[in-house]
Amino acid sequence: MKKLFFCFTFVFAGILSFAQDKPQFLEVDYQMEMKFDIEQILSSVPAAWKAQVEEPLRQEIKKGIFIDYKLQTNGTESEYKMQEKINNDQSPAGMILSQITAMDKEPLYKNIKEKYYLKPYNMGKSYLMKDQLQDVKWKITKEKLQVAGFDTYKATGVMNDSIPVTAWYTPKINIKDGPDRVWGLPGLILKTEFEMNGAGIILTATKVAVKEDEIKINKPTKGQEISEKEFFEEMKALQEKYKEMYGGGVDSE
Repeated sequence: MKKLFFCFTFVFAGILSFAQDKPQFLEVDYQMEMKFDIEQILSSVPAAWKAQVEEPLRQEIKKGIFIDYKLQTNGTESEYKMQEKINNDQSPAGMILSQITAMDKEPLYKNIKEKYYLKPYNMGKSYLMKDQLQDVKWKITKEKLQVAGFDTYKATGVMNDSIPVTAWYTPKINIKDGPDRVWGLPGLILKTEFEMNGAGIILTATKVAVKEDEIKINKPTKGQEISEKEFFEEMKALQEKYKEMYGGGVDSE
């Protein structure tokens, strides 16, 4: 009898081990809301253009800026990609939204196991940003929130040594991933809030779907490999060049 008991115990343990090792294939829809300080934006607009763009910018920010994304993950690798949305009213997208969508067309690839990410950009020249996923020293609280039908717990931390971030994760989905470059909690992150480059960013999951079929994650390979710091230094230099070409960014009054 003891032999039979240990035999069943061994088989059951093997089944549990297999279930835990089996990849989870998920698709998660997120919506990003961006909030801007209009005065801060206008301060960087060349003086010659300010009168022309001020009112459209104010109206766009007042209306709200929303972009849809989809996260596909197998538990260790993921792809986070902007979703093109059909504009039923045929009105043109605002200036801010147009610039963001033009720059963020390519998917973000994350390797949670090896702790790095890849992000292609095309700025007249193809770049492949490659850098480490930043370790966030999360502080988990008991505060709860319902997000996309899941009970989530609040956690706070600091990204890139200087950006305060709040995240809501569900331990029911044992994947240490989340939207954009936010990760590292003991469960999937379904909502996060932080500020970056003068913009308030809120990313909220709207739908979580478990997939039976394998999700193949594409790893980008094209473009000049560059670190995040090097890339944004190049972009800053390019921005300064345009300011000089078009008369500077601040009124002389």
